Amino acid sequence: MKKYIYDRFEFTKKYHGEVVEFIKHNTNVEIGGYRIFDGIGTHLMQSPYEFADFIFALKKYEKDSGKKLRRFLDVGFSAGINNTLINKFFNFEEIVALDIFAAQINGFTLKGNLTHKNLTLVCGDSTSQRVLNIVKALGTYDFIFIDANHTYEFVKKDFENYKTFLNKGGVIGFHDVDCPDWPGINKFWNELKATGLYHQQEFVCRDYLLQYGIGMLTLKS
Repeated sequence: MKKYIYDRFEFTKKYHGEVVEFIKHNTNVEIGGYRIFDGIGTHLMQSPYEFADFIFALKKYEKDSGKKLRRFLDVGFSAGINNTLINKFFNFEEIVALDIFAAQINGFTLKGNLTHKNLTLVCGDSTSQRVLNIVKALGTYDFIFIDANHTYEFVKKDFENYKTFLNKGGVIGFHDVDCPDWPGINKFWNELKATGLYHQQEFVCRDYLLQYGIGMLTLKS
């Protein structure tokens, strides 16, 4: 018997509801969860519905492509909450995570999210040549999640830089594609749509006070 919800996966409505419920316990009420805002950033900044749909889409990608997502590049680790939750469902063989650590984060949360996974942490600006050289030396990736500097120019740079390290048929995720506070991400996401080069999916919930959205992209054959 598998003890935890993330140790099994079922493409069923019932299991999807269980995943949403699980994520609600890690999310504040302003985004559709159960937690009260505590001001110290120990919660997931994502709608449980968006996050669950994203996990299901990644699992469907694995099923349809026959490819396991083994190596994960996390561009914008922050305190690592997104990273840990995604890793629980995919159990990556290796994770490379980047962050400049300019934002306020909870140290205990960060420490906890660095453990119990095969993770290499690279500290620095994701657009710097030094960081790019380190990431390149560490290999290529099946899944890249872009969640660093949220301005248009930086999101565009991160995509253009790190897509070159994506394995053939790999997946790129974007955080905050529907966040009013960061319109540059939505602008760039829509520009990618206009190229017609990619299969793109959006996971958006606007039922609560805060909205963020997640985008998922693969290159068309």
